[in-house]
Amino acid sequence: MIISIKKQRGLGIKIALSFSSLLLLRIDSANAQKKDTVLLRQLAPVTVTATRLEINEKRLPAALTVLNGGRIQIGQPQLSMFESLGGVAGLFAQNPDNYTQDLRISIRGFGARAAFGIRGIRLYVDGIPESTPDGQADVDNLDMGAMQRMEVMRGPSSGLFGNAAGGVISLQTENAGQMPLAEVQGTVGSYGMRSWRFKTGVQHKKLQMVFVATRNQSEGYRANSRMESTILNLKLRYDFDSLTRLSVLANYGTSPVADDPGGLTLAQVAENRRQAHPNNLRFLAGESVTQGRVGITFEKTMGNHLIFVRAFGTKRDFANYLAFQAAGAGTINRTFAGGSFQYQFSQKFDFLSYRFRMGLDLESQGDTRRRFDNMTGVRGKLTFDQLESFKNIASYITQELSYKKITMLVGLRSDVIRLKATDYFMSDGDQSGGRNYSRINPTLGLSWEVSPSVNVYSNLGSSFETPTMSELSNNPSGTGGFNPELNPQQALNYEIGAKTYFGQRVRADLALFTIEVKDELVPYQITGQAGRVFYRNAGRSKRQGIEASLNAMLAKGLTLFSNYTYSDFTYREYQTSAGKFDGNVLPGIPKHAAQVELRYFMPSGLFAIAQVRHASQLYADDANAVTANGYSLLNLRLGGQKTWRKFHIEPFVGVNNLLDETYFQNVQINASANRYFEPAQGRFWFGGLKVGVNR
Repeated sequence: MIISIKKQRGLGIKIALSFSSLLLLRIDSANAQKKDTVLLRQLAPVTVTATRLEINEKRLPAALTVLNGGRIQIGQPQLSMFESLGGVAGLFAQNPDNYTQDLRISIRGFGARAAFGIRGIRLYVDGIPESTPDGQADVDNLDMGAMQRMEVMRGPSSGLFGNAAGGVISLQTENAGQMPLAEVQGTVGSYGMRSWRFKTGVQHKKLQMVFVATRNQSEGYRANSRMESTILNLKLRYDFDSLTRLSVLANYGTSPVADDPGGLTLAQVAENRRQAHPNNLRFLAGESVTQGRVGITFEKTMGNHLIFVRAFGTKRDFANYLAFQAAGAGTINRTFAGGSFQYQFSQKFDFLSYRFRMGLDLESQGDTRRRFDNMTGVRGKLTFDQLESFKNIASYITQELSYKKITMLVGLRSDVIRLKATDYFMSDGDQSGGRNYSRINPTLGLSWEVSPSVNVYSNLGSSFETPTMSELSNNPSGTGGFNPELNPQQALNYEIGAKTYFGQRVRADLALFTIEVKDELVPYQITGQAGRVFYRNAGRSKRQGIEASLNAMLAKGLTLFSNYTYSDFTYREYQTSAGKFDGNVLPGIPKHAAQVELRYFMPSGLFAIAQVRHASQLYADDANAVTANGYSLLNLRLGGQKTWRKFHIEPFVGVNNLLDETYFQNVQINASANRYFEPAQGRFWFGGLKVGVNR
């Protein structure tokens, strides 16, 4: 069988992949049985770590989704987390194609306000925080081709993780024993997309080393949307014995080019949806970023006792150009470091088991922020110069008590936060100042195993979220210092749910939640400064929702993964100079979102994956006067996996948005000059080849 992709819109390549040789290769029954076992493990409960305490997810009194390496990597371009996140109920992601603004992720509404990057969600990689203490996270240095697992926890997480933890995404990279000795992968696709990756995992006695290098390039669907990036990952792990482990983790990412086509009006979209906004072209809007991080973790188990120590440091240099002149160019030089000490004790008494983990987290962030006039892509005079610091000291305790079929999880965390701004731009006076916050957040969860097939649970907890330093420094007055009108967001979270397992081949999860939010952080823009986002607090808002997922092994080799989310998020008390918005729907989040995915793996090694992703219309402004249309996308992937002696090969081809649906990949909330819309790319073809050497 020959699969050929001819030249399509924006695709200046011809890919021809032959699978005939794969069909001629013999597969023994043991390998086929192994594939079925792997599929069954995708439906069975597993041990998770996103809760601080390792716990079987079946007994966890919280909503959590686990994606393994196969769902993250197989047949995917692996350009961003967006490719996998549709498999998580309660999570909505936008902006996969604008690498200047980065991926926007919201979990139960937390994070929807982000102008760029991730806000309100804690992100970890191998236990090392990607999120800064003030709640920012950027994913431009993450390589999904290096990931073997993703855990996404929804619900009240601040009792476990502190500031800006409306949800937690924990990623784990591959270990040497789980990957080939060496592997190379090349992927090409529409709109000039090219990706090259090299991976190697070496294990010698007690030491293992994993190295992954990736180069990504794209010309982009729209004008002025070119991107280049290089990502390097190194992991060293030394097992002194089965109970003692030391890991060193290093990451380096650089993106010298990430152009920004900007938001368009509906009239401009109708004229030419692939155009960039004229001001974005005129002022050469875009960014460049370089980041390096080193982390060290040490873990030792001594009978009923466990000690975990973590230390890390990150350096990030960022420069951008916005689509206007006055203070339209900026730089941020960021340092972010921290450490953590954790102690865990476990004890069993007949039918009763008890565990607790207590810890201390110390984190410090320093941003040197400067702004200049944007003289059409050249920095002009200095208009802003400020050193900002965010320090967080936190202590916490998490306890688990299990008696027969009942599990109780209790958490309590205390955070002391100190913010400071030192103004070095004195032309408009000294705007130096600071903020101090102290918060105590509890969480309580109960889980009951009603039967071997059914677990029900309930939890409640409080959470809080300070404005990030970028949000505080975007002062509508135009001066330095922090915006004096901006306050932290607080929330009270309630959740009930059920987890069901039928015959190890069917799994269904259901969660219902209510969140009461005070001082909701809401973005808006000012005329003449498109691209710079300011923030204000809404009085009160309420979020209610339903999250459901159904996963099943339908037949030998055929697996279904599906989920649905209903979001009813409204303002209760919110008024600005533009009007009163009580009862209006929060912008940026669809009321209905769903994904259905069928994966078929043949005994011969061939596979086919079909995916439908749906989102209903959403509002783009607080007044609910502007809407972005809903959409349903059909994505297909075909490929084959074959091992011959010490070699393996995996060719694959795919198409996203097969039906060429017209929709928006991002909506700028409360945008100025009606520039709300960022059109999504059309039909996107891709193909690649992975070749590896096994041990």
